[in-house]
Amino acid sequence: MIYDQNKHDFNLFLKNWNPENEYVIYGASKDCVQLIESFNFLLKKNKLKLKYIIDDDKESLGVYKNIYDINSASLKPENYREKHVKNNLKVISFNDYMMDKDQKKLKIIIASDFNFNRIKKFLLSKNFVEDVDFCEYKKIGAIWPFKLENKVHLWRTDILMTEKCTLDCTFCNMYMPHYKKAKHRDINEIKSDVSLYFQKIDYVSVLHMVGGEPLMYPHFAEALDYIGKNFRSKIGHLLITTNGTIVPKQEVLNLVKKYACLVYISDYTDGINYRRKFNQVIDSISKNNINHLIRKDISWIDFGDPNVEKFHSVKEQIAHFDSCTAPYRGLNNKKYYYCHLNTSAILAGMTPLNENDFISLDKNPKAEEILKFDLGFPKLGYVTFCKNCNGCNTGINIPVSPSSQGLRK
Repeated sequence: MIYDQNKHDFNLFLKNWNPENEYVIYGASKDCVQLIESFNFLLKKNKLKLKYIIDDDKESLGVYKNIYDINSASLKPENYREKHVKNNLKVISFNDYMMDKDQKKLKIIIASDFNFNRIKKFLLSKNFVEDVDFCEYKKIGAIWPFKLENKVHLWRTDILMTEKCTLDCTFCNMYMPHYKKAKHRDINEIKSDVSLYFQKIDYVSVLHMVGGEPLMYPHFAEALDYIGKNFRSKIGHLLITTNGTIVPKQEVLNLVKKYACLVYISDYTDGINYRRKFNQVIDSISKNNINHLIRKDISWIDFGDPNVEKFHSVKEQIAHFDSCTAPYRGLNNKKYYYCHLNTSAILAGMTPLNENDFISLDKNPKAEEILKFDLGFPKLGYVTFCKNCNGCNTGINIPVSPSSQGLRK
């Protein structure tokens, strides 16, 4: 989207979205849980006055004693049962919300990347106005901490540890099969990137260590220890994603436990034969009481052949960019990329570097400049790699499986 001072100014947003108002969240999602958790930590003086949550799934309706039970995919901290972030929270239907006598006064925060476009379309059909009656959770999640409490908050940032992987998934969203000379990243470069990043921001809800396969990285323990020792208090969830093909070293397990990391383990064993090794990984992680979540990733949605241009005109690319809800930003070589897929496409040599697509953290960008970029306002109004990507939750739903290995044919 092209930034328009008359529409997108942070002070203008704050006039409509005042902490004195009462709010509801639309979407009993993992994003909803994360927003509540992040605001609980970030907003010391201006708490979110949340009345209830709206959801369209009848199975989700009810009263929840613990917010982490709202959605099974929510990022749960260790001992989450003991954390009293927001207890006894009610989830109701949209029809019940419309019957609320205070309905006209309640502002809606859409908190679901997966369902954002659907919910937005529905609310617009009911004559709700975007940024007046409803807004996206990332917007209020960035602007409130910045304008109310002078804190720079980013939602999620991914760090590529290594370009190497134990698998060669054809439809990998990091484009691993396309790397001609995959390499491990220099550990000092990673440390420098992370240090520079945290000089610019106060808090990130999710910092994600990824690959390739991150456990292949020979300096993984050193990188994790550096991040944990120096910046753990600035990170909501320190997340590691692995495909379950490498049993972590004990040194790594100790550090994962020490810094309260959450390990995502992608289970591809229905399509790829490595069940024995996968079980060894689970056994090792479980014995060490590591907080983890097994993701049964039998299939996912294809981002498309990165070598094929799909959107041609500027108008098409802006519209496509605006419909994409991908939450993952990328940190690499002192650059903060809007899209981590774009980061990997550049490293794989598939698309050229373009200054529109990142913020140079070493050129002293202003805090508001970083936040505007993070909220989807690159100079061109889109990321240049968008023309080659199907996007995330854009309505282009082509299921693919990890069982396919190697380059597309």
